Amino acid sequence: MIQGRDVVTLETFSPEELRFVLDRAKDMKRDGHGTPLQGRALAMVFFNPSLRTRASFAIAFSSLGGTVVDLTAERDIWNLELREGAVMAGVAEEHAKDAARVLSEYADAIAIRSLARHDDWATERRDLVLVSFQKHASVPLFNMESVLEHPCQAWGDALTLEEEFGDLRGKKLALTWVYSPNARPLAVPHAVGIMAAKMGMQLTICHPEGYELDHGALDVVHRTAAETGGTVRVTNDLTEATTGAHAVYAASWGSTNLHGRPDEERHLRSRHTERRITADLMARTQSGRFLHSMPIRRNVEADDAVIDASSSLVIRQAGNRLHIQRALFAEVLA
Repeated sequence: MIQGRDVVTLETFSPEELRFVLDRAKDMKRDGHGTPLQGRALAMVFFNPSLRTRASFAIAFSSLGGTVVDLTAERDIWNLELREGAVMAGVAEEHAKDAARVLSEYADAIAIRSLARHDDWATERRDLVLVSFQKHASVPLFNMESVLEHPCQAWGDALTLEEEFGDLRGKKLALTWVYSPNARPLAVPHAVGIMAAKMGMQLTICHPEGYELDHGALDVVHRTAAETGGTVRVTNDLTEATTGAHAVYAASWGSTNLHGRPDEERHLRSRHTERRITADLMARTQSGRFLHSMPIRRNVEADDAVIDASSSLVIRQAGNRLHIQRALFAEVLA
């Protein structure tokens, strides 16, 4: 169903395709997976640090019998030029188009992790590293988190939620901004919002004023929800958002309006240090189920009592990344 596809954004996958991969992951998690990728290779390129993504991608691919090459930008590869037609007389030693084409000669798939570089948001949201590799690679491309989206994270979250609640249509998910000392990427909240809309959930997005999601990503969420029978509402009230929710998904993201202006963004975020998930807030939900993509700042983003509760799903979320990525590798490279 998804053979040969790029896994760059959830937007390009239908609800039926999302559920197909979820079912495949459940089967592999229950029954095992064999080694269908013997003789195949994955080239991973990281422009940013990673724990769960790096480990789960490498283990998922190698456990299917494949070989993984793990490359870190500015350490293992040359500085890359992204601009088309550039006169490369500066620090960049190689063009991204050449790197993508060469890696396509070596590997059966390429995976990229590249987050924002502190430019203005209008430039950042073009996701130039990911787009450059996708344009010039001749093998399937996997997004390990970009400026705009983290599809495999949200796919794993959907698996975790389905294990808890079964059919997700009509289930209430509160996607809530929480305080963190540093601005975090918008990729996770964007992907989670699209996932919830694809699955027909009742999504509540909660954030302080000034922390609206990217307009393009939010348009996709609204449009998709209208197609699947889901709903989307936005509120600034954390108590209202969590009351009656089946699950609470905490995340901390930066302000697109103040992107590239860290002092101003830090001042805005400092006004919301009290916004964290507490046991009292979780007591207002229907099930006490708590999600976070991690890493999580304990007792800043959420209290220990929430993270370590028996109803917390954060560790299983991280574990399910492995099963989703196995299913994606197996089906894309079938």
